[in-house]
Amino acid sequence: MNRTKENGLLAFSLVGLIVFGCSLGKQANSPNSNNPSPAPQAEKTEPAKPIAPAAGDLKAGEASGSYTAKGQVVQLKYAYAGHAQRFGHDSLVILLTDQPIPPDALAEEIKDQTLLLAEKIKGLEYAVDQDGYWVRYHPSQTQESKNGQLKDFVVTGDAVKGSDEDTGEAFQGRYARSVKFFATISK
Repeated sequence: MNRTKENGLLAFSLVGLIVFGCSLGKQANSPNSNNPSPAPQAEKTEPAKPIAPAAGDLKAGEASGSYTAKGQVVQLKYAYAGHAQRFGHDSLVILLTDQPIPPDALAEEIKDQTLLLAEKIKGLEYAVDQDGYWVRYHPSQTQESKNGQLKDFVVTGDAVKGSDEDTGEAFQGRYARSVKFFATISK
């Protein structure tokens, strides 16, 4: 036999083996095969992010979440509400604080923010009316107004619930907030 025929026969044999091997592989994975299918690959998932409790999970007088002011993060735990004058008309004032407000100081705090302005406690001050809401960060005194209402905002009898979230884009991230609250409206 000459070399050309030997090389051709060898190439033909190799091609035949490859085709035969591929067909066996297909049969091994066919539904009628007795060979088990390989286990599906598990999908890679991101770890779950913690979720702050819904306002419905809070008790009266509680707040959850935090705000950032000039790089400082403040955790909020307490929620208070009452009616007071803001910008020339009656508003529902909501105070979310890091420390409790003494009961004998609450009426004055809702009216004039004595402790918040003196920087004895930290928190957010909201004034809500029919046009929207205004929020001020204490102690920095940075403030902003928003049209519309707070998220999940509900006033029922002498209680108010809601939430607010702002990534701080208007302030290049220096002021941001993510809070939920449930407050009893003081008389």
